[in-house]
Amino acid sequence: MQNLTILPLHGGKAPRWLFSRMVRLGSLISGVMIDEYGTSGLIDKLTDPMWFQALACAIGYDWHSSGTTTVVVGALKEALNYNSDIFIAGGKGKQGTSTPEQITKGVDHLSIPNSNDEFTHYSKMAAKIDSALVYDKLGIYHHAFIFSKDKAWAVIQQGIHDESNMAVRFQISGKVIDANDITNETNTAVASGFRESTMDLTFKKNEEVKQLSLRLVNEDFREIEGMKKAYVLPERHEIIDTDISEKAVELLRAANEMQLDSYEKLMSIRGIGRKTLRSLAIISSLIYDSEVYKRDPIMYSYNLGGKDGIPYPINLKDYDDVVSSMAEIVKSAKTDGNEKEHILKVLNRQVSKSYHTQQAL
Repeated sequence: MQNLTILPLHGGKAPRWLFSRMVRLGSLISGVMIDEYGTSGLIDKLTDPMWFQALACAIGYDWHSSGTTTVVVGALKEALNYNSDIFIAGGKGKQGTSTPEQITKGVDHLSIPNSNDEFTHYSKMAAKIDSALVYDKLGIYHHAFIFSKDKAWAVIQQGIHDESNMAVRFQISGKVIDANDITNETNTAVASGFRESTMDLTFKKNEEVKQLSLRLVNEDFREIEGMKKAYVLPERHEIIDTDISEKAVELLRAANEMQLDSYEKLMSIRGIGRKTLRSLAIISSLIYDSEVYKRDPIMYSYNLGGKDGIPYPINLKDYDDVVSSMAEIVKSAKTDGNEKEHILKVLNRQVSKSYHTQQAL
C-alpha cells in the first residue's frame, strides 16, 4: 500500500555555494552510515521517506519543497560516485534518460559481475510502473537508480501532477521487489503533493485486473481505499509551532544547552563552538536515533537553517565549521575505533535523552 505526503512544487536551483557544502556534509554523513550499517543499510534509509526528508533538512535544503528530491539525490550522487561502494545513476531530465549508460559505468567501476542487464531492467521497469501502471496524472521528470557493490538497490523517482502543479516522490526498495513480478507492490513510499485516490495496478488486490487484461486498462478498475499518508507537508513556506512536536522542541533545547566542558574529546577539535556542537548532536540523532527522525523530520531544518531562510538563513561559517568538525571526527575514527563511539554516540544519547523522557510522560 502506498504512503502519501504533501510535497509542494518549487522552482529554481540550489545555489552553488550551498550545493557544494551539501555534497561535503552529505558525504560525511553517508560515510558514517556506511561504517555503521553497511552500504545496504544506507540504501535502506534512502527509501525511508522520513529519513530522506530529515537528511534534506539536516544538510540545509528547503524543508518541504520538491527540490528535496532532486537536489539531495544530486548532492549524494556527486559525493558517493567513484568515492564509495555505492553508485547513483540517473537524476533529473537528461540525467534520468541516460540512466542505463550510467548504470553500466557504475557496474564497471564497482566490478559487480552479471549485474548490468539486471539493474538496467529494474530501472526501466520501475520507471514504466510509475508512469504507466500508476494512473494519477503524473509525468516522471526525475529517475535515479541507486546500487551498491553488494547488489542492494533502490529507485528514487519524482513526477509532477499536471492539474495541481504538485510533486510526487516514489521511493522503491529492491528488497521488497517480487522477483517473479516486479509490478506487484513496488512502492515503499510515495511523497505526493495532491489529495486524490490513485489507480495503482501494482497493488496486490488488483492482480485480478492485470490477469484479466494484459494491456494497461484505464477503466472498470477498483479504486484503492484506505491509502495512508506517511507525512503531510503543507503548501505554506514558513514553519509553525505545530509542525514540530513538544518532544522535538525538548531535543533542540537540550542540544542548544550542551556545554563543551562535558566533552573533552570535542575540545581538541579546533574551532568547535556551541553552534557546531549543537549541529553535531542533531546530526548524530539522524544517524543513530530512528525514533526522532520518524516522528519529527522537520526538526532537522533547525540544524543549519534552510536555503530560503526558513526557519532561519544559513550561516556559511557555521556550516563550514560543522563540515570541518565532522571531517575531524571521521578522520580520527579511522585511527582510533573508539573515537567516533565516544563523540557521536555519546552526543546522540545526551541530546535524545530529553526527547525520550518527554515521550514517556
